Amino acid sequence: MQKILMIINPIAGKMNFRNSFYSVVKLFSDADYTVVPYFTKKNGDAAAFAAKNAGKYDRIIVCGGDGTFNEAVSGVVSHAHPVKLGYIPCGSTNDFATTLGISVKPLEAAKQILADESITLDLGKFNDRYFTYTASFGAFTAASYNTPQNLKNALGHFAYILSAAKQLSDMKPIRMKITAGDFFEEGLYLYGGVSNTTSIGGVYSLPEEEVDLDDGKLELFLVRKPATGAGYVNTLMNVAARNYDDPNIVFLHADEVLFESPEPVPYTLDGEFGNEHKVARITCMHGAYTVNGKIE
Repeated sequence: MQKILMIINPIAGKMNFRNSFYSVVKLFSDADYTVVPYFTKKNGDAAAFAAKNAGKYDRIIVCGGDGTFNEAVSGVVSHAHPVKLGYIPCGSTNDFATTLGISVKPLEAAKQILADESITLDLGKFNDRYFTYTASFGAFTAASYNTPQNLKNALGHFAYILSAAKQLSDMKPIRMKITAGDFFEEGLYLYGGVSNTTSIGGVYSLPEEEVDLDDGKLELFLVRKPATGAGYVNTLMNVAARNYDDPNIVFLHADEVLFESPEPVPYTLDGEFGNEHKVARITCMHGAYTVNGKIE
């Protein structure tokens, strides 16, 4: 009988998983799996527990939001014998799960895991940490980790939009030197992000036809500081419309990106605060982990 470690964030999203817990566990039990639940108590629990116990289980299933999933992936890939992951999304927006084609209905996501619909994905490494779908600085990136949990639980995706809108008046350009392969420039930026997804923080989105989640490349997306007030409006509208012909927008693919700034800059990693850094070296770990999903 195979063993499943189920890592559960009990305060994720609207906490709907508590209503599905019995039916999900029964589904795996009926399929001859032994399920061992572990409830996280604080930030970092999922990573530490996954790293310590990955070798003892046939699969680790994460029931939580994208931040909890990030932690579990980080723990698994740091283990000498990484195991296959499962993701039952229970967060407020579940951006990454949507990109992966995972149902937001817990029982349906569990059935997808049992059907062994799995995909292998690239993983981003940010200095000595990991991210599954985005590492970013600048405009709106703080919305994900500054939005109170009770507001996320009550309003879901709309809570991020409200929080992001409040930041418009405080939007300040960040001086940055950026190197990505043959690309190099230095200037002022409203936003800079490296990702492996089509949806970023509930605010930005990238064209599905331009994003391959297992090609050994990450996507670099930059928004330069416009020269005029009208330029601000046009550029923000083009970002929303995914019109990348705007002269203030840079979109390209790279396996390594280096951000260098004269002052420490706060970063967001998968919706969580990633601390402040003057130097951020980001690399792509090709085909680093496997999880349930189905990308059309």
